[in-house]
Amino acid sequence: MITCYLIDGKFYNDGKKYENFDIIETALKKNQDLLYSMPIQAVILLLDGWSRAISKDKNILKTEGSAYLSFFLKKNNIEKLIKNSLGDKKYLDDFIDSGQGKFVKAQGRGIVCHWIAGNIKTLALYSMLQSTLGKNSNLIRIPKDNINEVMNIISLFKDIKVEFNDKFYDSMDIIKNISLVCFESDNMRLNEEMSSIADARVIWGGEESVCSINSLLKKTTCKDVVFGPKYSFAVLDKGIVNSGECGNYINAFAQDVVQFDQNACSSPHILFVEASFEKAKELAAALAKAFQKLNKRYPNIVGEVKASKIINERGRYGLSLDKEIMSSRDLSYTILIDSELDLKEPICGRCVYIKSIQDIFKIENLITRRVQTIGIGSLDKVKTVKFADMASKRGVDRIIKLGSMNIYDFPWDGTFLLNELVRWCTLTID
Repeated sequence: MITCYLIDGKFYNDGKKYENFDIIETALKKNQDLLYSMPIQAVILLLDGWSRAISKDKNILKTEGSAYLSFFLKKNNIEKLIKNSLGDKKYLDDFIDSGQGKFVKAQGRGIVCHWIAGNIKTLALYSMLQSTLGKNSNLIRIPKDNINEVMNIISLFKDIKVEFNDKFYDSMDIIKNISLVCFESDNMRLNEEMSSIADARVIWGGEESVCSINSLLKKTTCKDVVFGPKYSFAVLDKGIVNSGECGNYINAFAQDVVQFDQNACSSPHILFVEASFEKAKELAAALAKAFQKLNKRYPNIVGEVKASKIINERGRYGLSLDKEIMSSRDLSYTILIDSELDLKEPICGRCVYIKSIQDIFKIENLITRRVQTIGIGSLDKVKTVKFADMASKRGVDRIIKLGSMNIYDFPWDGTFLLNELVRWCTLTID
């Protein structure tokens, strides 16, 4: 059974039940012309209005990630996204002369189906947003635990009107091209039916869920964009470690750890430092102070399974002669210090590893395409570029300053999502 919370511009807080996707698909197809006929600048202005509505709602801003979403929706940022992804926003409205009688236009793919992971509350909105900019309709499967937050944020998009070129445009014409649904992830019939109507599939999730959805039957013309499981960490070079600015970088790293409870693919789990073991212990003490300050504003709530893993790892490090541990009396934070050149499996719950190494380039053989983001602290631009070139060759998509690891930017995971969700169509005129 499908529980639908948004269809044809109507919100259902308790959900509306459907046996299949027929009515949902019909509604999305019916409303596509509303989006096709809307100039992209009108879409941008409506999203900018949504940004202001979010920024004014104190309750919504309590949802993690909503403050940054408000920034992301701003007119200047959306125009930058389109320019970086497509080159020129005009491609979304008209056939543009590219010379020698050839014209090019970016057309929407049709219905984009999104399978959203549950680790980030606002993830569905970023996925839907870029698809909408490509003038696609959106069918979004959201985890039940996230539906209330997503519904509350989208509801702020209602009743926004803008004027562009002496004509008024209504945000409801965009909302009518969005449908939010929930159903059990192991319901293969509904997953297959949803897949069968997709002109493009955007898949976010862990390895098992990504492989499962990837294997579903789909149209031969369907475009897939997959954001699978990833791992992230950070590095500090000796220039930072020995500088007066090191404390600022440690604080920035702590912010990256705390945000999204380390559940995001871009959340760091290890900090490699070009420092002696004793210096690494000093950095751990500074990180402990940073966590203590953050915990007053963002208390750490650790579930039973996660707590068990943290306690086991604390015990293992506590009994080792070549390792150190620095932690709170409770489970607020755990810092594990060693000199092993390896990647540890994520535990989360503000459980991080600080690793003393001689040279950040020594981690080269640890890097695979599984690594998404490396946060870096270095004052040496030449060294930073050299490190970034090495890491990106090995498979890393994002090398970014500490404090910014979880910022949803573009490209993401090496992909300009908007560009993937349009078809580049050509017209040749004699």
